[in-house]
Amino acid sequence: MQVHRSHDIALQLPGASLAQLQDYLSQPGRPLKALLNRKKVERLEDGRFLYASRPYQLLNFQLHPEVVFRSSWDGDQLSIVFEHCTIHGLGRLQDLVQFQCQAWIRPEQERMVARAELSLELSASGAGALLPKPLMQRTGDLALGLVTDRLEKRCRTGLIKGALHWVARHP
Repeated sequence: MQVHRSHDIALQLPGASLAQLQDYLSQPGRPLKALLNRKKVERLEDGRFLYASRPYQLLNFQLHPEVVFRSSWDGDQLSIVFEHCTIHGLGRLQDLVQFQCQAWIRPEQERMVARAELSLELSASGAGALLPKPLMQRTGDLALGLVTDRLEKRCRTGLIKGALHWVARHP
């Protein structure tokens, strides 16, 4: 069973030109430092990063995602694609869950537009067969809601702050 969610957000950046925002996003490390806790991000090679998220509380589980993702600028938008995600804290249910995410941040005059496509695949085999499908659906929806809430908060605080600070230093 798969649960999917799309999330869009427009981030207002008064006074920022399209060219300034393109420059800001053109080096993926800049916006990623604004979005993520720097202490938990490790730069790998080939535009890839390892990120160990702070834990999420979901029902009786304390989930600790660890993600390898690739980030790149194509001249029009910054793309972030999860290559591998391990969710620690699920115990025997660990192998039943696969999380995927793709995100894009596109600059426009005086704003950035961010979009995320998230999916959570919950296997109904093995131990998953013991869980009622409606419970799996609700739990998946709740989990994706927690992720999108955190992503939106980071966009509205860290990304806006980082972009405005960078734009002010690069008129």
